[in-house]
Amino acid sequence: MLGLLILSLLALPFAMASTLSGAMAAQMEVQADEISTLASSIRSYYADNIISRLQASGGQAVFSENYHQIPGGIPIPATLAIELGDLFDSANADRRISYSFISDYPFAKRVSPPLDGFEMEAIKAFRSNPELDRYTRLKQSWLGQPSFRVATPVLMRKACVSCHNVHPDSPKRDWKVGDVRGIQEVTVRGLDIKGLGRFGYLMAYMGLVGLVSVGAAAAFQRQASALERINRRLQDSNERESEMGDQLRSQVEELRLLSAVAEHATFGVSIADMRQDDYPLIYVNEAFSHITGYPRDKATGFNCRFLRGPDTDPQVVASIISAIREGKPFHGELVNYRMDGTRFWNRLTLYPVGGSTGKPDFYVGNQMDVTALHSARELNLDQLIQLGAPTAAAQGSLDELLAHQSALQTSLRSQGLLTVELETFFAAERRTLETLQARLQTTRNVIQQIRPEQHPPGRGVSNQEERLP
Repeated sequence: MLGLLILSLLALPFAMASTLSGAMAAQMEVQADEISTLASSIRSYYADNIISRLQASGGQAVFSENYHQIPGGIPIPATLAIELGDLFDSANADRRISYSFISDYPFAKRVSPPLDGFEMEAIKAFRSNPELDRYTRLKQSWLGQPSFRVATPVLMRKACVSCHNVHPDSPKRDWKVGDVRGIQEVTVRGLDIKGLGRFGYLMAYMGLVGLVSVGAAAAFQRQASALERINRRLQDSNERESEMGDQLRSQVEELRLLSAVAEHATFGVSIADMRQDDYPLIYVNEAFSHITGYPRDKATGFNCRFLRGPDTDPQVVASIISAIREGKPFHGELVNYRMDGTRFWNRLTLYPVGGSTGKPDFYVGNQMDVTALHSARELNLDQLIQLGAPTAAAQGSLDELLAHQSALQTSLRSQGLLTVELETFFAAERRTLETLQARLQTTRNVIQQIRPEQHPPGRGVSNQEERLP
């Protein structure tokens, strides 16, 4: 569209020059024909009505308005003016130029059309203002033919006065020298030049340029609007990216803190990728490896079912599978097996992270070895005393796990990932862990109340009454 507009503008001077050149040539031709015809007509009029009539009368001239009927008659000035007007009219077929001699006191036997408003105004103006030498009127017309009328006064001379005051057909007999007899009027109408027909092509060309210009302007407007919309979207995107950058930096700091906490925690932390087939573990911390005996390279990349064994409760496993299938959290205890084959009681917590409701991207698991609590009822006092250190370590792990879950809950809430269901799960899990913490504290209190001197090492208690309930 822009290319068409440029080409149209470049071709405009050539189109105008061609059209005007043709119009000017046609105008000059018409004017030359009119002048030639008018000159020929005046020459013929002079030869027929002046020279030939004087020759026919032997040189005796008679001045009269009816000179045609009188031998040797020649026209008086007024008649000459009227008949010259007819010559002007016949010189141009379209009557574009007309000449008239008009008076409000015509001779009685002379037929003359009534004066129009312009002619009456001109005569009145000349008679009221002797200094006025011309009276004009311009008629503009955008759709029709314009015209320009000019009137000049016809003043009575001495010869005219002596003729008119005694002529039998004169309606006025008191003329004086200098009186306004009438007006001489010339009317020029707008040109009707054949060459102007080429302006049709010029107008068509201008219309084409106009359409191209409108189309270009509309195209530019659409592009400007599109660019403005894109600019607004870019600004909004930049603002969002800036906000996301701030949030990302904040989240990176939180993740870095959580990563440090998880890496040095005394409880197990594992992350399973639910987007991959068979949901493999993608991260385990050192505590996980210590509890299960599996180093990171043996644990990551595999589903955590490698911890199951003969005594693993199938119902608990079914509950875990059901929770994962529905994208829900889980907590419970089950028997698992270390890499060396020894069994242990695993206090397992699973909660979904990311993705959508029911279809999380990841599952985060926490593992805690609670074998000591399950074995306490089967131990005598000496064995119970030896559980002091493991019980204290378990209680420390519980403290760290509670702190870790609180920090993780805060991080998920700030990222908008903490659903109502997950928040309810965290609350229930916290209550369970606090109950477990209370049980561990009770066990530690019992152990601390046992005096080593009351129960020397090696003296086992075999009676059922001396076993802890």
